[in-house]
Amino acid sequence: MSIESISHAPDTSRTLAELETVIQRGFDSFVEVGRALMEIRDRRLYREQGFSTFEVYCRKRWNFSRQRGHQLITAVAVADNVSTVVDSRPTERQARELARLSQI
Repeated sequence: MSIESISHAPDTSRTLAELETVIQRGFDSFVEVGRALMEIRDRRLYREQGFSTFEVYCRKRWNFSRQRGHQLITAVAVADNVSTVVDSRPTERQARELARLSQI
């Protein structure tokens, strides 16, 4: 099972605007940002603002690449898995490094 296929059931009551607010205020909290991006991607909410793909949405709305968006999403999945084993979450950098291990 790939890291990207691991996801929490989305809260379908949140709107695109609410999820974007999480991203805007949460650039310092990769967990919130990654979860919001995951939900936007999975539910294709970016289409509500006329973006054709998740890649275009990330680039034009947040000024980062699709890869960066997926890094944050993957880091959240790893952080969630690690937090079930240890008492604290890893940092984003640690989570990204751990994500590489699953690809080996």
